[in-house]
Amino acid sequence: LVQHPIPIFPPGQTTQTPTSTTKPAVLHLTKKEMKRQRKLRRAEKQRELQDMQSAGLIPPPEPRLTLSNFMKVLGDQAVMDPSKMESVVMDQIQARKTKHETMNADRKLTKEQRSAKRARKLEENVGNGVLSVALFVVKDMSHRYHRTKVDLNAQQLNITGGVLECQYNPKLALVICEG
Repeated sequence: LVQHPIPIFPPGQTTQTPTSTTKPAVLHLTKKEMKRQRKLRRAEKQRELQDMQSAGLIPPPEPRLTLSNFMKVLGDQAVMDPSKMESVVMDQIQARKTKHETMNADRKLTKEQRSAKRARKLEENVGNGVLSVALFVVKDMSHRYHRTKVDLNAQQLNITGGVLECQYNPKLALVICEG
């Protein structure tokens, strides 16, 4: 039988705070350790792939042909009809390029996703205490169009701040932006 002592809370705290809000201790690796772990993970993945190929579960990949290596890789076929083999190599190169470009296009964020990501990053930065501040000296803010333009840009980009106008020179203003 295990008997646990009754918890005594400090003054001002009537109940126990939930433990789910506390973050578990994270083990941070050095750059060298991270490189080594990545290298080991990739080697293990490659070893598994080779084992599956040797067992016949998956077919081996076709050779990656380039214009500089196709004579060595294809051997007799390249000697028999070099023009045909060159066109095969060019087709393979073009297929790799289009695959790369389509994967990039699929990964590309839409306009709404980009704006949501930008807003989330800004919120995280403000939460972490990282805030950018910029000062701009503007020669003339007296015109209503210029003030409206600055205001609209600030609203669209989630920027806060203000405008200081010089009393002695109304054509000179300082725009302070944060965010």
